Amino acid sequence: TIVQQASQATTKVEESGVLSKRKVQDLVSSVSPGDKLDPEVEEVLLEIAEDFVENVTNFSCLLAKHRKSTVLEVQDISLHLEKHWGIKVAGYSGAEERAAKKANTAADAQKKALAARPPGAGGGAGGSGV
Repeated sequence: TIVQQASQATTKVEESGVLSKRKVQDLVSSVSPGDKLDPEVEEVLLEIAEDFVENVTNFSCLLAKHRKSTVLEVQDISLHLEKHWGIKVAGYSGAEERAAKKANTAADAQKKALAARPPGAGGGAGGSGV
C-alpha cells in the first residue's frame, strides 16, 4: 500500500539523510559568512529536517490514500504544506487552482450564454428603441 511504501521511503531517507552536514554548513555560511555551528546544533538541525520530510511524506501519502489513489502527487504534498505548515508551493497552490478553475468556468458559461442568443437579441446600444 502507499503507506507501506512511504514507510520504506522514510527508512531510506533516514539512512541516506535528507540533508548533509556540509549542506547545513553551506547554508549557514551563505546567511552569515564566517559563523560556525556547534556540532550538536548541526545534529539537531539535521534531525528537524528529517522529521519534517518524514511528516510531510507520511501525511501526504494519507491524503493520496484518501483520494483512493496509489500514487503520491504534488497536489497531496502541496495541500499538506499549505494547510499544516503555511507553506505555499508556487504553481501548485490549491487556492490558485480553484480560482483558475472558477474563472475558466465563469468565462465558459458566459461564452455559452452569448452563443445561445439569437442574432440581434440582447440589450446592446444598437437595439430598437421606442
